[in-house]
Amino acid sequence: MELRQLKYFTCLYEEGSVTKAAQRLNIVQPALSMQISKLEEELGQPLFERTPKGMTPTEAGVQAYRLFMPILGELLEARQTLIDRSGEIGGRINAGLIASAANQALASTLAYFVEHHPDVDLQVSYGYSQDLIDRVLSGALDFAVINQSFQQEHLHRIEILNEELLVATGATTRLRLPMPIPLTALGELKLVLPSRRHGLRIVIDQALAAQGLELAPHLELDDLTVIESFLRRSDWISVLPATVLQRGLEEGALRAYPLAAPGVTRRMVCVHDSRRPLTPASTLFIDIISKTLGTALNAIHFYKEGAIQETDHDLN
Repeated sequence: MELRQLKYFTCLYEEGSVTKAAQRLNIVQPALSMQISKLEEELGQPLFERTPKGMTPTEAGVQAYRLFMPILGELLEARQTLIDRSGEIGGRINAGLIASAANQALASTLAYFVEHHPDVDLQVSYGYSQDLIDRVLSGALDFAVINQSFQQEHLHRIEILNEELLVATGATTRLRLPMPIPLTALGELKLVLPSRRHGLRIVIDQALAAQGLELAPHLELDDLTVIESFLRRSDWISVLPATVLQRGLEEGALRAYPLAAPGVTRRMVCVHDSRRPLTPASTLFIDIISKTLGTALNAIHFYKEGAIQETDHDLN
């Protein structure tokens, strides 16, 4: 019995399809079928029933999966530990990020890896939170940084960041509103927000619904960088994560104002399949991008307080 056969078996069990399992493993279908047949021959019993709808595990297949999964996890972890004894980090990272995490934090993290770990191959893609979760569970991604925690079997979560959402405007726009801004005042503003499919909009809508409020913005854009750029050039207003506003605040092109309690906070987490342990390279990537996002968040306080003071002056 080979480690490769265990990997192929568990993948086929989880996917229920030779085609999908072969795609996830990045191998051709005949190679997968051959290894499964060898494993069945060694065990002396069929592990799957071949049906027009796919591969259905037999009773022996179900029992084999329960027995093999813990062993496979320990073997992969032990192998990686021995490989890492050299102190060199290598391998490949397939990461998924929500777009709002792919700002200066991503650029800084990539720059660090290129300089300090040139043997790590990186592939980063963007998407909505639920889409990224599906790709993590299918094996297409090693992990994903998403907007909020989803309760789902086999999904392990790592806390990344809890950050406040702020009312954002262009530098020339003045808000004559009480500070902090009441949630009830948002409905009166000229708002541009992400669509209801966007994870950030889900966070906003849920927070307002808890207070019996609902927003109906006249303009919806899912690209937060486009919203940020649009605010610079118009008198429109948005509600955005603090880290998304960092560059615009530093450049003096944006203003940010806090919301009154209970406010709106988003929870950013990293998720990965608990059946596939993270490699040291992936763990390091997650750690660095977490620290970079935290540093950016700490820098926002100065600009937010400045906007409040200027608004108070305008109202006096």
